[in-house]
Amino acid sequence: MIRSFMQGMAAVLVAATIASAQTTGGPGAGTGANPPMGGGGSTTGTPGSTPAPTDLDLPLDKPAYTGDPNDLNPPPVTPPDTPDPRDEPPPTIYGEEITTEGDTIFYVIDISGSMDWDNRSYTDLEGRTRNGTRMERAKVELIRSIMALSRNFSFNIIAFDCGTRQWQRSMQEATDGNKQSASAWVRALQPTGATGTGPACSLALGARENKAVVLLTDGAPNCGANSMDGHRSMIRTANRQGATINVFGIAASGSYRSFCQNVAGDSGGSYFDVP
Repeated sequence: MIRSFMQGMAAVLVAATIASAQTTGGPGAGTGANPPMGGGGSTTGTPGSTPAPTDLDLPLDKPAYTGDPNDLNPPPVTPPDTPDPRDEPPPTIYGEEITTEGDTIFYVIDISGSMDWDNRSYTDLEGRTRNGTRMERAKVELIRSIMALSRNFSFNIIAFDCGTRQWQRSMQEATDGNKQSASAWVRALQPTGATGTGPACSLALGARENKAVVLLTDGAPNCGANSMDGHRSMIRTANRQGATINVFGIAASGSYRSFCQNVAGDSGGSYFDVP
């Protein structure tokens, strides 16, 4: 009877073992020696779900920029440079540069009777060779100078014999319209009368804002003052602003040429012989 009891207990143990194996997936399931196919490493999760990887190399901090730091803060866009008036070319006449303190210039041209003398060859505004008097030659050079003025300049003109004629009452901007108007005014000038250099230059020097005077003359002052020294003194007295007077002696000679040189020298200007 004891033997029959032992056989019964053995049968119960076998049945329990089989039931346990069926519940846990059988031999090799779970973490046994033969893991399921497809696992590359340790996995977690519920049966039937896709295992979540645990070996990804993810950054822990905000990535740092390693390029040129200026790329992150580009320089501000600046507008194109505007022309600097100081970069504009100075006025010229007879090919000579006229140094100016400020952007103004006052032309003074002799239209006395002697300016109708002395026919010589010259080049006109169209580049053609012509023959003409002192007056014709001087007018061409004056117009050429006016037309070449930079727009930032202001200018005026006085023509003189014993009296004076002034193009405008005040300095005018060198606009295209003003330059054309001045050129037409110069073309219409005709030589006549005697030479009043002192009063004409004094009138030009009355424009106190102007520091550059250009005098075109054939040299012989003979009205408006008692002597050449009187003309020279009149000009010195009128030049209270310290303007520079550059003198262009048109076929000037002898004492007349010396007068022109002295007028230029008194103001720190230059004298030029021109045909």
